[in-house]
Amino acid sequence: MTTPQRLDASRSLLAPIAVVVLLVCAILLVGESRYRSCIARAEASFPAVPVSAFTGRTTGPLKVSYVNERTAALDDCGRFF
Repeated sequence: MTTPQRLDASRSLLAPIAVVVLLVCAILLVGESRYRSCIARAEASFPAVPVSAFTGRTTGPLKVSYVNERTAALDDCGRFF
C-alpha cells in the first residue's frame, strides 16, 4: 500500500510535467499556425496558374507562371523561425 507521503510526492511531480507538456503543445500549435499562414500567403501572392503554350480563342491568352517566385516564397516558410 502506498503512503500519503508518496502520493503527495507523485502529485507534486505531475504539475511541472503537465506544464511542460502544455508548453510544448502550445509551441507546436503556434509553429504550425505560422507555417500554414506563410503557405497561404505565398499561394495568394503567386498562384499556381496553368501555362498555355498557345494563344487563341480556344486556349485563351498566354498566362504567366510563377514557379520560381512561388518556390522561393515557400522555401522561406518554416515552423520555428
